[in-house]
Amino acid sequence: MKYFVVPAAVLALLLGVSLWNAAAVGAAVEPWCEALSEASDRAAREDWDEAARAVRETQRSWEERQVYFHIVTAHDELEAADALFEAAESFAAERDAAEFRACVAQLAAQLRVVAEMQRLSAKNVL
Repeated sequence: MKYFVVPAAVLALLLGVSLWNAAAVGAAVEPWCEALSEASDRAAREDWDEAARAVRETQRSWEERQVYFHIVTAHDELEAADALFEAAESFAAERDAAEFRACVAQLAAQLRVVAEMQRLSAKNVL
């Protein structure tokens, strides 16, 4: 019986850390997606300064978490999000509402993919 205590404790610890990580990443991603949705709404109202500011602030917050995300998730997904942040800033500077809103929607979806990859689910385990 005592031979199973240490492995069981290690597995329980890993499960706890995995659940905490999924919650932490999800908690970080949701405000970013809300901010991007607000940026899209501002672009629809032609408030480009505020739309660009929202994207920049979201990107800054994203970059503050980059070290952690590079440890826990796939780099391809992070690089795709980085590229979409740059594209969104470019479309905001050009004041291209259709492209900006499409890019911001794609960026929010990409951020949700990053969060989804951290969730404990059969799809992710298998």
